[in-house]
Amino acid sequence: MDVYFYATLRKTVGGRRVSFDLPAGSTAGDLLRHATREFPALQPLIWESGGRLADYIRVFIDGREIRNLQGLDTPVPAGATVDIFPPSAGG
Repeated sequence: MDVYFYATLRKTVGGRRVSFDLPAGSTAGDLLRHATREFPALQPLIWESGGRLADYIRVFIDGREIRNLQGLDTPVPAGATVDIFPPSAGG
């Protein structure tokens, strides 16, 4: 599956898009844990202590935010596009 990282997260993973090969039935949590194993510098950027997804991180699976679905237990279908956004500010 293709995972797109935005803003400051791009620098951490070395580019805009990273492809991960996860087994069928994987969840958003599985994907995020896999991503932080592959890119350890992501750990403090997306996780809070106790393994909770940081409130400011937004994860979308095929355009739908996981907090509006099943959270970290949201299944990631084969071929899904995942977008991960860090906090942002602007004006």
